Amino acid sequence: MVKTPKYNPYHLVVFYFVGREKSITAAAEKLCLTQPAVTHHIKCLEKAASLKLLDVKRQRVCLTQAGEGLFQYAAEVYQQLISAEKFVEDMKEASLGVGIAMSFSSTVASAASSFEELYPHVKLIVRTAPSFEVAQDVLNSQVDLGVVVSMDYGIPKLRSITISAGGEIVLVASPTSPIFRKEDMELSDLCDYPLILGPETSATRRVVFKKFEAEGLRLDNFVAVEVNSVEWGRSLVESGRGIGLYYISNVEKEVSEGRLRILPVTGDMRVGADVLIRKDAFLSPIAEKFISLLKGAFQN
Repeated sequence: MVKTPKYNPYHLVVFYFVGREKSITAAAEKLCLTQPAVTHHIKCLEKAASLKLLDVKRQRVCLTQAGEGLFQYAAEVYQQLISAEKFVEDMKEASLGVGIAMSFSSTVASAASSFEELYPHVKLIVRTAPSFEVAQDVLNSQVDLGVVVSMDYGIPKLRSITISAGGEIVLVASPTSPIFRKEDMELSDLCDYPLILGPETSATRRVVFKKFEAEGLRLDNFVAVEVNSVEWGRSLVESGRGIGLYYISNVEKEVSEGRLRILPVTGDMRVGADVLIRKDAFLSPIAEKFISLLKGAFQN
């Protein structure tokens, strides 16, 4: 036997706003309702629940113990309704917004190409930025999902889906660089040469610098040149302006053509890749398909 809910979902939404704002007046303004209308919704909910859910003292709302408990469920109902609306609008617009960490731009490009072949009617909107900026874009719903370097971004409202356990990070330089005159090379040898790096918000930079710190190297010994794009950094390295730090797929072509050379530095440096999404967001079928294609691209 199917049980029919006795609570009106909109009553719960109104209750959520009253509990969140701690004010009937403020809730009415947010909902574009009159104060009597808000009060009516609350009274209907209390009648259905047979419990008092809030007290009003000097125009200030205080939730009862029952109200505090119900508020959590009301918040979930509200967020699910918002997610349902977003799902419908996304299906109407047929679009998918993706934020991509700069380190993974070339790998994600192959997944994006396959996606566009499968879904030619879907508008794929891509933004490339450092991982920390991508995480903020996901949090603020500026993009539907973000492809970032695996690490803790300290944002409880986001959840991660692992798409790569660890891709190799390499240090490269122009074949004409004096550094290749050394027969044996250690990380400490890099202190004498400028490093071409992403901005401070680059997660790849932070992960690799932790590796340097583990080797006992002081970061202030390095001369860093910050760039905001993989392409610009690569061109500086090719012209002999310094040493570059790259996810290997971003320099495979240049290395194979002899324009760049990998430094034989001791130690294995790897970074994983995650997809970030909001915990309260609905993951649409087209987003799930894109994630599946990403996993394939990183495995290849």
